[in-house]
Amino acid sequence: MKLKIILTCFMLLPLLYDAITLPIIDRQRTKPLPEEVADVYTPERWQTFVSYKHDNRHPYLLHVMTGAFLDLFAIWSPFYLWMERLSHGSVYFLAFITMTVEFLLVQAADLPYSYYTTFTIEERYGLNKKTKKEFRHDEIIEAAGSYAAAAALILLAVFVLEHLPAWTNGFHITLAASFRLVLILCAGAFVFFVLLSLFSLFIMRRQYTFTELPEGELKTKILGLLHGCRKKIRKIEVYNESKKSTTKNAFLLKILWYRSFGIADNFINENSEEELLGVLAHEAGHLKHKKSIWNWLSYLFLAGVVIAIAFALPHAGKASIVIDRMNAAFGLSMHAWVLYFMIFASFLRPLTFLLSLYRNAVSRSEEYEADRNAVKEGCGEALIHTFKQLSSDELVDVNPADCIEFMEYDHPGMYHRIQAIRRAEQELNRD
Repeated sequence: MKLKIILTCFMLLPLLYDAITLPIIDRQRTKPLPEEVADVYTPERWQTFVSYKHDNRHPYLLHVMTGAFLDLFAIWSPFYLWMERLSHGSVYFLAFITMTVEFLLVQAADLPYSYYTTFTIEERYGLNKKTKKEFRHDEIIEAAGSYAAAAALILLAVFVLEHLPAWTNGFHITLAASFRLVLILCAGAFVFFVLLSLFSLFIMRRQYTFTELPEGELKTKILGLLHGCRKKIRKIEVYNESKKSTTKNAFLLKILWYRSFGIADNFINENSEEELLGVLAHEAGHLKHKKSIWNWLSYLFLAGVVIAIAFALPHAGKASIVIDRMNAAFGLSMHAWVLYFMIFASFLRPLTFLLSLYRNAVSRSEEYEADRNAVKEGCGEALIHTFKQLSSDELVDVNPADCIEFMEYDHPGMYHRIQAIRRAEQELNRD
């Protein structure tokens, strides 16, 4: 009972977070926009932005509370006991059926929310171009891809965990052997996640049609932005975003050694060449990025985790006491690994939140650096104009509260971003 109460408290943390942050977000929107972004919205368009965010609020809260209800239902009902009875004594089938039922419940909660926001809210504000057929296609592709990836990851993890006692002679293993085993497992995990990235790329290409940008002046100018890049771009492709939404985007795809540009057709059709080159100069800045101390700290943290696991592995037999207590709390007699993963992830939420703050800060730093590259290419003003236009078209919050930006944004807020570009232009002019 005590475990379930503690687990409930951790699972309600996202609701507590929303209760604290949503009033801050609302209060920030009552303030006048700073000079740097004051011209993004006309008064009428600003009211459209406020209405759009207001209309999204109640469906979002209902969606979050539905997710919390499903989590609490799984904890306080005999859900995991029912799954154990259906498993017929197979640990793998128990993991598979538990994951499958949980996935279906989540999909049942997500689908109405996604449908309503797409065809009611986004339709109302002119942000959606999907047909219902395209919506069904995308939802099926995304759900099937997510399910396949989750099933593969969970069953692979269960296989490793079930065989660890045999591989380590009942966890009686030397430290050197422990390090070798952990490194082998890390190599296997690396290969798995590379394959997962390739699978995600396959899913994306099932959702969009990509065509190579034809030879010509535009392509020559884009290639000219790539001078000084350590890694070469393999392809520059245009994808048909206009069939789904009004979003204008250009992105850099990175998988191991492979690099390519993806450009939304909306961007090419509706923006000037100078504006497009400004955004691509930003993306080229990511290619020129050199690892900073913050990147190396991330690698050191991962190395520390690997070393900690290697040191802990010879003593992992004691974890059976913890497993027995979790089983007792839920009335189980088998290894319910999906349940253990959920408990572990819930207890790690404060730590993962802190890690997300760090990752977001590093990501924002890299975005500022990429913007400076656009300034060096003479595209600073074009980039600012593009950012302002996209923000108005897509109803973006251009002046989030500083604390919200710090906690949630992996890209700088538009106000701070434009300030940084202006400073970079001034520094360049002084030089």
